Amino acid sequence: MHDFRRPHKVQGRESFRLIDPSFQFVLIFLAGGLVGILSVIVGGGMFFSIPFLQWLFPGAPTGVIVGNLKAGSFFRGIGSTWSTFREIDFAQNLKISASAFVGTVVGASIIADISPNWLFPAIVFAGALSLAAPKIAQWISHRHFHVASLLTGFYAGILGAGIGILLIALLRLKYPEDADIAHVKIQARFVEWVLVIVAVITHAVHGNLVAAIWIPWSLGSLLGGFAGGSGLKKLVHLSGRTQKIVLYITIALAIAITAYNSFLRD
Repeated sequence: MHDFRRPHKVQGRESFRLIDPSFQFVLIFLAGGLVGILSVIVGGGMFFSIPFLQWLFPGAPTGVIVGNLKAGSFFRGIGSTWSTFREIDFAQNLKISASAFVGTVVGASIIADISPNWLFPAIVFAGALSLAAPKIAQWISHRHFHVASLLTGFYAGILGAGIGILLIALLRLKYPEDADIAHVKIQARFVEWVLVIVAVITHAVHGNLVAAIWIPWSLGSLLGGFAGGSGLKKLVHLSGRTQKIVLYITIALAIAITAYNSFLRD
């Protein structure tokens, strides 16, 4: 494993020395696959991922953890974008999401260089926002569309957990008919993927991407996303109540594990 508490300079960033590269690669790959499956089936992938990488790489900068997870999200999003390619309104989505792109760059730039001590409050904030997203989405209107788009992009750059609901609400202003709901979900998924690309590029510029992390994580995420999507077709859809319970448990575990990693672990 890597240990960020014993720094070694690599490409201008504090890095770490490999203890067992092969074991680490397999461990990250398997974790990426598992998170990929869970992200597709129950959602909340960031809440599974951040505590794991924080445990695996103690002392890692917040930007390194989030940046490499975003790289995995990029590869996981390739499948869904490819499968709905013909239904995506590329020009319209890019046009109406311009403010969100700016917000993502700002958010990713802020978290790229902040202390690991901020990871715990960031997880708490993301959990609260995920739970409140349905109510927040109701406040988004045409009058403050661009402000809402900018703030949504800002959050996407910081963490982005649960952002899908906010993007759907945002795009519903442009596609208001009930018959367009399925179409809106496809557009929201594409916009979310583009915001991930913007965040990954921003983290790359800040030197946060570490090949020993993002390559196995991305490979696992890609296969996990595919497996999760295939499994979803065979599973009985979970009820809304069950999905909420799963989300509550996921967020609670993420907060507890991140608190332990941040304050109690030696």
